[in-house]
Amino acid sequence: MNCCINCFESQYISSIILNNKTIGNCDYCNSKNVSIYEASELNRFFVGIIDLYEVDAENGKPLETQIINDFHKKVFTQNLIDTNNVKQLISEIISDDIADYQNLLDNPVQLKFHNSGVEEDLNQTLFLSWDKFSEEIKTVNRFHLKNPLDLEKLKSLFKHFQKDLPKGKKFYRARITDNSKGYEIAQMGNPPNTSAKSGRANPNGISYLYLANDITTTLYEVRASLFDYVTVGTFRLEENISVVNLSRFTYDVFRLAELESLEEVMIHGSFIDKLEQELSKPRRRSDSELDYLPTQYLSELIKSMGFDGIEFKSSLYQNGVNLAIFNPHKFKGLEVSVYDIENIKLEYTELKTEDTF
Repeated sequence: MNCCINCFESQYISSIILNNKTIGNCDYCNSKNVSIYEASELNRFFVGIIDLYEVDAENGKPLETQIINDFHKKVFTQNLIDTNNVKQLISEIISDDIADYQNLLDNPVQLKFHNSGVEEDLNQTLFLSWDKFSEEIKTVNRFHLKNPLDLEKLKSLFKHFQKDLPKGKKFYRARITDNSKGYEIAQMGNPPNTSAKSGRANPNGISYLYLANDITTTLYEVRASLFDYVTVGTFRLEENISVVNLSRFTYDVFRLAELESLEEVMIHGSFIDKLEQELSKPRRRSDSELDYLPTQYLSELIKSMGFDGIEFKSSLYQNGVNLAIFNPHKFKGLEVSVYDIENIKLEYTELKTEDTF
């Protein structure tokens, strides 16, 4: 039976299906006249995922449900999920080895490391050590840590979050201005090192270029208010670069499974989430420069690996993405536009609380 390019979120699997150069109808998501592939021939790409699970009658869920939940928007498309054919597709994919996996198909399952204690042991040097690391670098030891993070493990982890940005791509940077004339493009870049104050990623005296993926994000990032004038500069990437993108959407599940690295990323992904959360926090006047030391330390580690910057989600705008660029000279300022903030729309939800007497 045939699955198709519309069944999977993975670009890695999609490229395999496309290279098959066969057009037809999908037996699972019901797509017509699309690139198709014999489902059972995807066996070797799926077993690395399925091998992460074990039967757990008390806490588990059906295999197809767990994969959808544990790898949200990374394995199966919503198009396939809506047809309720995910289990059927999994069964066909592993049909050649069905005797080895029938128990997992027929019973509730859970990720192995959730039950074995491996998660806690392996996390100990990363996520569970964040607070100790943060406290020590801020208040005890600055350059020679007594309880350092496992840097080699971190380097291995960061490599899985590599994202390549192509030459010519444009990004944006904003500054609030006092009048409608705004700033010139020469005034919109990163400050000189002598004027660079500590940021979430850059240490004091070392200047990085902070950019955003679109204009709206920059307006949120500078916290523009009603009737403010905001100058937005457009910057063009002058050469291909590689950054560490801290979003879990960066890595491809199937590629990591084939490299036998998927479990490592699953276990330590919480550390990446924590780093992104800390980098995304907006600067506040009440912040101490000491608050930035943990993220500066890790940014320097990423920089030492040869990456050109870090990409992370904006905490001020849901759809926004920010960049901290280590090598500002790789971007060219093109032009500026001045915006008058005419309206600010707030969306809110009332929180229901219990009455107390």
